[in-house]
Amino acid sequence: MKVHHVAPHFHPERGGVEWNVLGLGRYLVDRGHEVVVHTSSRGIRGETFPAIGTIDGIAIRRYRPTIHLGYYATVFRPDVREADIVHLHGYGFLTNDRAARGLHRTIPFVYSLHHGVSQPPPSLAAALKWKVYYALQGRATLRRAAAIISGSVPDRDWLASRGFPLNRVHVVPTGLDPTAFRPGAPERARSRFRLDRYILFLGRLHREKSPDHLVRAAADLGDWPGSLVFVGPDGGMRNSLETQASALGLRDRVVFTGEVDEETKRDLLAGATCLVLPSFYEAQGIVILEAWAQGIPVVASRVGGVPHLVSDDVDALLFAWSDVAACRGPSDESSKTPPRQPRWAARGTPKPPRSSHGKSSGLGWKQFTRPPFARELATTQKAHGFTGLRRSGGSQPRKG
Repeated sequence: MKVHHVAPHFHPERGGVEWNVLGLGRYLVDRGHEVVVHTSSRGIRGETFPAIGTIDGIAIRRYRPTIHLGYYATVFRPDVREADIVHLHGYGFLTNDRAARGLHRTIPFVYSLHHGVSQPPPSLAAALKWKVYYALQGRATLRRAAAIISGSVPDRDWLASRGFPLNRVHVVPTGLDPTAFRPGAPERARSRFRLDRYILFLGRLHREKSPDHLVRAAADLGDWPGSLVFVGPDGGMRNSLETQASALGLRDRVVFTGEVDEETKRDLLAGATCLVLPSFYEAQGIVILEAWAQGIPVVASRVGGVPHLVSDDVDALLFAWSDVAACRGPSDESSKTPPRQPRWAARGTPKPPRSSHGKSSGLGWKQFTRPPFARELATTQKAHGFTGLRRSGGSQPRKG
């Protein structure tokens, strides 16, 4: 089977969408399928990547964007005419809307939402923009998809409320690579970054992630001697966070590591007293899974798909977004040394997610590794009539 993916960015870029596509691609290649990823030649930071590439048997075709106004506001022309099935990644990605118009009568396509459709707009301007986008582009692309893949229950409910048939909507949580479960080395992280005890933030330094709320909460922790460690790329807030930390007397206790490799990320997670996720919205909250994989407690805002992933006061503590006092309390509690740590301080055990057919999978942790995640996507493809597609080399190309 020839499976073509369309994504805003791909290897060597790193992020949730990029890792998702890479993990699924590796799984399909291992099973004899031909996988091609179509993406932008322009990187997130403005650099230019070569037009043709490959990684782990996955072919990469990059295109110069005709419009580039942001991560999703990018338009290029992917040539997917040789595909048996196309997998579009990212609701709101303008290239997907363009591709969908030419695909829906020639080549079946699956549409993974990733960041979701149910996210509340952060401002009136954003609300207007999203409403206009849905009316002009988003709704049509969703309706043309043979299957819609969502990472969370709220997205499924949002789609159902707008008349999308639930037999085409599948909740498939994003999986972790099995390497995420390799034990990290806390002492290595402490030595490299000169740390003792610390609370960890993992993600882009972007207003959607609300890292400034964590700085404010830390300022109210009193005489707690630990540090705040921010791990992830700058999404436009690092300078303001440094200014905020200085104004609150925390500058010497705030550490910015920037992006790190996977091994270093595991080391930092393993050594943290807790992970705090104060986001305005999370479609799923994959960093929660990464923290659980290293056995550390989690404090998170009660938004988006997070309450569907965890049970409050059972495997994490949740607080209302922007309630800094509520964030401070759990963060303080989780930072205490045993035996005063709460019962959720051990490795979290997520609720068994529901499969695309609405039944509990019963897989527990195994559901959140990439091979089961990829198998669930394959099941979704079968459910929508793709069973007759043959492995690469045996299928006839389709012309768009």
